[in-house]
Amino acid sequence: MTRRVRIPAYTDRFMMGDAYGDVVKITRRPDPYREPHDPVEIAHVKLDKSGKTMKFILEDCTEVD
Repeated sequence: MTRRVRIPAYTDRFMMGDAYGDVVKITRRPDPYREPHDPVEIAHVKLDKSGKTMKFILEDCTEVD
């Protein structure tokens, strides 16, 4: 089952109207701004309007039905 999300409103893609997509993959990488470098989950989202796959911080995305 694919996971539908709305990408964060602070991104350029959102401002261009490309706000929704499907999560293709989730990866983890260390975040240098967290103590003690806790990993952050990165969502690879295939956007509906453009068809491009872009990376966003998963906790900044909003899950939609």
